[in-house]
Amino acid sequence: MSSRNWMFRFCSLLLVPAGLLAQSAALAAPASPQNQPTQKVLIHVGTSSPENWQAALKKANDLMVSSTKPYDTYVEILATGDGLKLIDKGNPMTSEVSKSLEKDVSFVACHASMKTNHMEDSQLAAGVGTVPSGGREMAARKAQGWTVLEDKSIK
Repeated sequence: MSSRNWMFRFCSLLLVPAGLLAQSAALAAPASPQNQPTQKVLIHVGTSSPENWQAALKKANDLMVSSTKPYDTYVEILATGDGLKLIDKGNPMTSEVSKSLEKDVSFVACHASMKTNHMEDSQLAAGVGTVPSGGREMAARKAQGWTVLEDKSIK
């Protein structure tokens, strides 16, 4: 066997597994996200005003209901400071928060604000998540192209 023939066979042996790996990687890769939301809105709730909470919940629910297709809109309500009272499981509006969760509105609490207000995770309404910092969450969402609304400006 000539050295040229030997090199050809050796390279062929290397290419076949590489081709199979590439093919299996292409099959395993997730398909392009067809259900990505086209509208992403973060509503920041930072006051203790029930009127502002109502306005924020109404805006979030309206956005989810007016969505033309499933998964067309993603809405997140971020609670910081006095706005944490909205998502406290002892709040009389907990049922309204639950109804919004059923409409796929997401709720997150600023963990830094929770710490400042001596609030534990166990005090959050069911289905509410946490983020380390509300400010960082807003900045990250803006950088990702989200619309950010303040509860004071929603009315």
